[in-house]
Amino acid sequence: MLTDQPEVAAAIAAESPPPFVLTRNLAALRHALRHQARGLRRAGLVCSAKAKRLRAEGLGAQLQGADAEVVNWFLRRWPDVRGSDALEVCATEYACQGLELDWVGLAWGGDFVCGPDGWQARRFAGTGWQRVQAPEARRYIRNTYRVLLTRARFQTVIFVPPGSSDDPTRPVAEADAVAAYLCRCGVPTLAPETSMAPCQPMGEPLLL
Repeated sequence: MLTDQPEVAAAIAAESPPPFVLTRNLAALRHALRHQARGLRRAGLVCSAKAKRLRAEGLGAQLQGADAEVVNWFLRRWPDVRGSDALEVCATEYACQGLELDWVGLAWGGDFVCGPDGWQARRFAGTGWQRVQAPEARRYIRNTYRVLLTRARFQTVIFVPPGSSDDPTRPVAEADAVAAYLCRCGVPTLAPETSMAPCQPMGEPLLL
């Protein structure tokens, strides 16, 4: 899915339901995760530390490192607003690498988008996005999304923002291209009733 091979990913998804679903609606994302975060199950939001324009979607608060705030995020439970179940703060790759939740909502940022030649890694500087040219930096951003896509024990709900026609940093066409690519890879859309896959741990993430 992250290596510009959508047909291969779709073939794998056709053999076994992928551990991902897609939504363009933030409220639907939160509703689905809250529906699943019952009993001992935990849910939380994650995003790339470089996804700077997610703040326009109301997702500007991020956990960056291993401190008391991160400990509270992983251990506290709703209605404690410090816990991941509050679905208010996104853990970045720095905070969640090596750790897992049962259900994860991944907010896709503008730092990794689909272009004519495949995935494009970008960084936000000043008032706009700049394409990342250095091969090592591009690999790092790609690997960031690989980490974020594998933080769930059961399933990841991918939220691709709808974009905005009034904001040049969040073009609708770019967001639509990301969502369309994920659909080509075999990622199903979140059902209106937000029903999700049964609780079976993720296997090897072959789609990535």
